[in-house]
Amino acid sequence: PMLLMIQFSSKLPRHLIEQTIPIEISVSIAKEFGCFAMPIIQTMSLDHWHSLPGSPVNDDFESLSDDSISPTSDIPIPFLPLPSHFNYNKWTDWEMLSKQIEKWLIKLDMELPQWTCGCDIFWLTFIAAFPFFSRGTWHMWDTHIPLEGAFIEQWLETSSNN
Repeated sequence: PMLLMIQFSSKLPRHLIEQTIPIEISVSIAKEFGCFAMPIIQTMSLDHWHSLPGSPVNDDFESLSDDSISPTSDIPIPFLPLPSHFNYNKWTDWEMLSKQIEKWLIKLDMELPQWTCGCDIFWLTFIAAFPFFSRGTWHMWDTHIPLEGAFIEQWLETSSNN
């Protein structure tokens, strides 16, 4: 048997811990090995996993206890989860979400890890609202949010080539 372990390196803000957060994981095996192995994905609580005979308990899992939640993980993320009435197909919903993220970002310390992720999320929602950016028309964003980050830089490069 092979043990595959997936660990998320960041910590959830305290207000999101008790919520059910959807996660999608895909596992595939190259065709030439498909006749030898079939991936099976199981989920179980960490407590149950620790209690199994021969469970390879290690320090990485021990560090995931609630005691290890850092103060920066207590920063509320007011735009998550998305409201049930959010319509992915309406640019106005994306614009409203982008403005919520913008308000949250400009209050956030730029040194926090949430800043970088927040900027990428901001630009993703901004582009969803204004898909012809940097051509066409769009609303000006707060200048404290730089035109930087993996997503927006790739978007600008791709759109300038077209």
